[in-house]
Amino acid sequence: MSVKSKVLAYLSKEDGYNTLTPAKMQSMFGVSNPSATINDLRNEGYAIYLNSRYNNNGEKVFFYRLGTPTKRMVAEGIAAIRAQGERAFA
Repeated sequence: MSVKSKVLAYLSKEDGYNTLTPAKMQSMFGVSNPSATINDLRNEGYAIYLNSRYNNNGEKVFFYRLGTPTKRMVAEGIAAIRAQGERAFA
């Protein structure tokens, strides 16, 4: 199983709200460049969001989560496909 598929499987688990910080991605899966891995998954069509929150120490922590694409994201994707001369949902 590739590193990208392991990250995607972890984010896709149905047992709750699964998130990954860049540090957790490095320690759990050995990802050397977490943002590049997430970018690759986004380019494959997965709606992976970067969120932030403050921990108990008041530090801002960033984490990735898999979500549902917004209506605007879907519309932009369809427009991009049509701009290439292809038919979407034909």
